[in-house]
Amino acid sequence: MTIAEAADSPEVAALVHQGRHEDAAVRARAEGHHARAAELFATVWKYAEAIACARVAGELAEAYRHALTSRDRELIASALDEVSRSPAEAPKAARIAEDRHRTLDAAVLRYATGELADAARLFQEAGELVRAAECQEALGEARAAGILYEQRMREAPEDAAAALALGRILVAMGRFEPATHALQVVLRETEASVDDARAARRLLVACFAALGLSEAAGAVLDQLRADDPALPTSVPEMLRVTFGDARGLVSDAQRELVVGRYRVTRPLGEGSAGRVLLAEDTFYGRAVALKALRATGGAAGRDALARFAREARVAMGIDHPNVVRVLAYHPEGPYLVMELCEGGTLADRLGGSDSPLGPLEPSAAIAIAKSIARGLDAVHRRGVVHRDLKPANILFSTAGEPKISDFGVAHLIDLGATMTGAMMGTLETMAPEQITGSAKPDATTDLYALGMILHRALTGRLPFEGGDLAFAHVEERPITASTQAGWLDGAIDALLARMLEKEQSERPSGASEVLLALEALPVRRYDDAFESRAPSAAPERLEVRTSSIPPPSGPHIARYLDVVVHADRTLAKDELLGRLVELRTLTDDERASAAAWSKIRSPFVQLVAALEESTLVLEHDGVVGGAPDPDHLARALLAIHAEGLVHGSVDATHVLVSPRRTTLRLPSRLAEDPTASAEADRAALARLLR
Repeated sequence: MTIAEAADSPEVAALVHQGRHEDAAVRARAEGHHARAAELFATVWKYAEAIACARVAGELAEAYRHALTSRDRELIASALDEVSRSPAEAPKAARIAEDRHRTLDAAVLRYATGELADAARLFQEAGELVRAAECQEALGEARAAGILYEQRMREAPEDAAAALALGRILVAMGRFEPATHALQVVLRETEASVDDARAARRLLVACFAALGLSEAAGAVLDQLRADDPALPTSVPEMLRVTFGDARGLVSDAQRELVVGRYRVTRPLGEGSAGRVLLAEDTFYGRAVALKALRATGGAAGRDALARFAREARVAMGIDHPNVVRVLAYHPEGPYLVMELCEGGTLADRLGGSDSPLGPLEPSAAIAIAKSIARGLDAVHRRGVVHRDLKPANILFSTAGEPKISDFGVAHLIDLGATMTGAMMGTLETMAPEQITGSAKPDATTDLYALGMILHRALTGRLPFEGGDLAFAHVEERPITASTQAGWLDGAIDALLARMLEKEQSERPSGASEVLLALEALPVRRYDDAFESRAPSAAPERLEVRTSSIPPPSGPHIARYLDVVVHADRTLAKDELLGRLVELRTLTDDERASAAAWSKIRSPFVQLVAALEESTLVLEHDGVVGGAPDPDHLARALLAIHAEGLVHGSVDATHVLVSPRRTTLRLPSRLAEDPTASAEADRAALARLLR
């Protein structure tokens, strides 16, 4: 007897015993046992009914299996389409397809799960060379993609789309002569689209010019101008407008284009490790986001470069609508080329000068969380933990679709993690194991961060108020969302409580489990209660009371209230966390050092809560002066020196004393001081404690 048979009700079991399988299936369906009903319907070849029951049971891979057994093309196509859109069921269906030697179906399903290398292999086995080549391009394997396009051209010389794709790859590799042959195929084929023909002619002008064939380049330009008279009349001017230099693709001046290809338009944003630029991809004629690493010297610079390269490898292997697509990686620079998301960030929506900090409408917050969960599911299936999920890393497409970005600190699960690496991330959303280094981050680490993001989006606040945020993550129980936002209830409290458990084993097992829980929430009831809530007065923002030093400015510090400038520091209230922080404006030469200081996670060194544009946000737990704890200060210096840093300003003005501990404030100047040394720090501490 099978497990399914053992679970049959007496009525179903009796019908099965009598050989009345269809009646048993109908009975099982009526009892709500849809998976069992699907099995029973399949035994009597009622495959349409079996598929319908399997779908109701959520077993889309089984529905696909029944469709294959039916040999009904329409049922197979429908089941394949449905299961390919299910992150949980698609891998199971892919294995079924491979077992049944349905190679093309398996390729489609592997592609749907983001397994691009396997998808490329299977598409190639199925004879779908163009789709295999597209997978290789997505993986950054341009040469392998070019070989596949060449094979396709030998099979179907009239395939204009494949010819254009091959031409672009050859141009990017500097192989201008073979590129002209591929591009001319596009122009010969009457089936080629107008846009493809125009793109081919633009590249041909550049290729002919690079080969010294000025008359041929001029003839192609004349063809372009027949469709678009606004184009320049001369080849050099056309090349200057299109590729950034009158000498075209091979000119020395082309280096003004980033890696000879991307024309930077303007900056989009900047962080401690690099900047993001709006650029035009001159080969494809499309707008892209170009992420450039701000490399520094020494071991820290090498570590940053290694993380950046890992971000490229990880992100290029993930193809999901809720993950920012990485189009290319260029080691020279280095640069990541990403799809352009022009809808801003979740951080913009949760706080800023144009949109005051506050809760989102519950349906909007939960819809965003669902999208993030779907993206995380795809990320985790690739064996990756993001480890720095936060509102600033959630981008919105032009259509408003949330997308996870920035895998600069992502880590491959199967490579293991060092304790140093485990403490990377952003304090507001950092899981306890990242702060203490007590365990290797895993998928549940990202679910903790998602819980923090969802709580903030629903309530406008984090679930910890005041005090030491790092201590709260590790030791304090979070405040329930319904306590801070009365329009919510116990259902969301229960979900958030599981996501924010201190122990990784007690959190949800995966993003798909979180997604199911989010879908079960009474969203409409939350929205109705949210709309009928009593309006709250906007918080009063106080003026600066002294002006001995200029306070930081800009929309990124709009969440900080009651700004007070003292002689040597700017203090403010963080509205989100209800705590006192110190805001510090960084000079250009301090920015690189600030990133190194932000890595220190000692409870006895002032914590860097955020690095926002040119402003450093520091926790300020305690008062300056008082009787310091010598052991705490000694341990603070040990943590600083372990990172290869030197304080250089160990004195009473840099000591914060609270009832729980003594903290050493960050030095007044973060830029490297050649006269400072660890020995000088220890001597200064000895003088301070006399």
